[in-house]
Amino acid sequence: MAHTKGHITGKSLVKYSKSKAFIQKIKHIGSKASGEQRFLGKTLPRIALGAAKFAFKHPITATATWLIGKKILKSKPGLKFSKHRQFDKRGRKFI
Repeated sequence: MAHTKGHITGKSLVKYSKSKAFIQKIKHIGSKASGEQRFLGKTLPRIALGAAKFAFKHPITATATWLIGKKILKSKPGLKFSKHRQFDKRGRKFI
């Protein structure tokens, strides 16, 4: 800072900037965000972008992984009913 005999000169004044104030406000709001909000706003998009990059670089591996995952999800144990048996004894429809 440039001082002359205890007085402040014009060079030491800081110009107010709306954009800087706005950025500081956003940072302050971000610091108050919950863990879930941070996950949804930062981590989740990074994960999605990483998966998209991997799929673009390795299309065969990504397709095989997707198909195997789809098959595993379909093979979960559960109740199996014939195509024609849609209702139980009480008349309630099977889902």
